[in-house]
Amino acid sequence: MSNLFRLAAAGIALCLAYVLTVRGLAAIQKADAPPPGFAVNEGFDTGEGESKPDGTDTASPITGKSALGSITPSDTERYDFVQSLQEHNETAGPLYARVAGDRRIEVLIPFNGGRYAHYSFLKDDKDDFIKLQNGAVSVLEQGSIVKLFDTLQPWSNKEFAFNVLPEGAARKAEWIPEHSGVGTAFAESQRISFDGTEITDWTPGKPLQAVGAVKIEQRLKAIFPDDPVHPVADIESLFTADKGGVSIQAKITWLQNATVTAGYGMMFPALSSFAGKLVTSYGNVYDAMATDGSVTNLIEDDRASGYAFIHTSGGGNGESGVMVAMNVDDIAKTFRYGEAGRRAAGPIVWLQHRDQTMQKLYPHVYHNHPVKPGDTYEVAGRFFIGEMPQVFTAR
Repeated sequence: MSNLFRLAAAGIALCLAYVLTVRGLAAIQKADAPPPGFAVNEGFDTGEGESKPDGTDTASPITGKSALGSITPSDTERYDFVQSLQEHNETAGPLYARVAGDRRIEVLIPFNGGRYAHYSFLKDDKDDFIKLQNGAVSVLEQGSIVKLFDTLQPWSNKEFAFNVLPEGAARKAEWIPEHSGVGTAFAESQRISFDGTEITDWTPGKPLQAVGAVKIEQRLKAIFPDDPVHPVADIESLFTADKGGVSIQAKITWLQNATVTAGYGMMFPALSSFAGKLVTSYGNVYDAMATDGSVTNLIEDDRASGYAFIHTSGGGNGESGVMVAMNVDDIAKTFRYGEAGRRAAGPIVWLQHRDQTMQKLYPHVYHNHPVKPGDTYEVAGRFFIGEMPQVFTAR
């Protein structure tokens, strides 16, 4: 009788466990279900050679310890990837910088393993805006830079991008800064300095210089080709590259009545060859492998101030041990919390699986929003490339 009783009890326990598991999975799936799919805004354009996405992907994020080391999802922010990388990659070596051409510089920031976060800054082809062009991992061999692999997508805007239609008959919408070969941001003043000493000689080929910090200060006017006399906006921009990574601060002051048909601040474009997963400061982990132009909605929407891409497969140069992270330093201003004219048809923040070249995170902070003279927009953030702390190692 005792054996029969044990068998019966085990059977009841098994059935109960199954019921609880099914209910639990259903609850988890419901909690993790992202917002409905949405189409990317009309007139979407993100740069020369970059095409409009034509699909959506509403897959839920991957969660739990098996997804990415000990990262677990939360209903509040719990991870600061930039700070974790800074603390894990503290090194005694200097930064290096050099001039690579007219308003083109390269900066090397050391991190663990004798490697360097290799950042490039350069001006647009058709206007003067100096942008963060690229982020890579390199080493130094007898004073020469040897690139191991890229992480950030070159040419794709990271700081901000606005499609603006000025008021008036026959006016044409343009992107600020340059997109698709149309220059719109022209310098009033630009100052690049190594440890406070301004660079005035742009002759390339000089040796690397040990520095503590590099600054790029810019004041520009947004001027459209259909009205070169009346600027659309003032642009103030500051980049700082130091042991803390690369920080970005910018302020746009609108000078005309206009409509910002689409606008983005602190974008995060990673090479598809590097990106495997996107992680947020809320602990959600998203696949970043599709290359079909689809979009993944972030279930935390505009609440996360930290994001990181990690490599999850292949690569023979240490890719799997590297993380590239982005923090939004002033999220209320950068994401325009509480302001009218943000994206209304879907989440503010979404990940586009552009193609075989790029995975790009978009904070969609303007959508068909009228601006008037004196209105302003401010954006701030930081990028950091370094060796990934063990706690975040994928497994």
